[in-house]
Amino acid sequence: MRIPSWLSVVTLAAAVSACEPFPAAPDSGLTQVQWPGEDFYPEGIAAAKDGTLYAGSLGTGAIARVKPGALGAEVFVPGRPAFGVYGLAVDEAHDTLWACTYDDLLPPTQPSHLAAYALSTGEQKASHPMPGESGFCNDVTVDAAGNVYATDSYANIIVRLAAGGTELTTWASDDAFAPSEPGAFTLNGIAYDGASRLYVVKSDTGTLFSIDIQADGSAAPPVTLPVTPALETPDGLEWVDSQRLLVVENTAGRASMVTLGEGAGTKEVLANGFVEPTAAAITEDGAWVLESQMGFLFGTPGTPALPFRAYRVAVPPLLP
Repeated sequence: MRIPSWLSVVTLAAAVSACEPFPAAPDSGLTQVQWPGEDFYPEGIAAAKDGTLYAGSLGTGAIARVKPGALGAEVFVPGRPAFGVYGLAVDEAHDTLWACTYDDLLPPTQPSHLAAYALSTGEQKASHPMPGESGFCNDVTVDAAGNVYATDSYANIIVRLAAGGTELTTWASDDAFAPSEPGAFTLNGIAYDGASRLYVVKSDTGTLFSIDIQADGSAAPPVTLPVTPALETPDGLEWVDSQRLLVVENTAGRASMVTLGEGAGTKEVLANGFVEPTAAAITEDGAWVLESQMGFLFGTPGTPALPFRAYRVAVPPLLP
């Protein structure tokens, strides 16, 4: 059920307040940041180490940036018509902001690309087409060696761009990634654990997978990790610490923490009442959950609650 825009803000305020008893990390004092314009419709968000936030737009094709302590955003990469920006990842070691993009003006050639922008200037450095003819670059992460991985929600694969490479190749493909029904959206959020493992969620079934990065860089077979209670339309995925993942549940309007155990996970809802949240970014201040409201862009009756926002949610400490 869609929560009305006015009610979502009330519900969200109560949900965030409910999280406040958890000890907080250094606090900027902000509870939200705002994205520019009436048609921004953010989809992906990423954070730099200093807390700078970046978000990509489905409505304008721009990437906006919010500097630490600021409420409002500035345009970092200008938009362009018929262009959309999806998942983002910051790679400060290589001065790169990675972005999944989709250009409606490109068909019949591949419209979905993994693009690289300079963090220092915002200038585009490269744009790599997804393999095949019908791919969809959805979310992206970077490992410690600088290899880049992206989910393809149409081809049901994970692609990889080797550090210093110029071409995306299929890294992980498995029958478990297949859609539950024709046309279903499959692999979505992806996260790197800082060591040798990736995690990925499958939106149509709510499945969480772990995939080890083997010594030669190839993918080990995916391992299904049952989560209780079950994930509902998981979207964005962020690695928090040694055994926890933050999962954004899109149609459910929630941000949840999954604590991993022996081959399974336990879910705790941190905040709810968001209208179509799509992603989150972790900073010292907490988790910034992006509210997309994208349904209104694609024909849902009504209008979005403006300005578009990301809300800060406190992250509970890891218990012994």
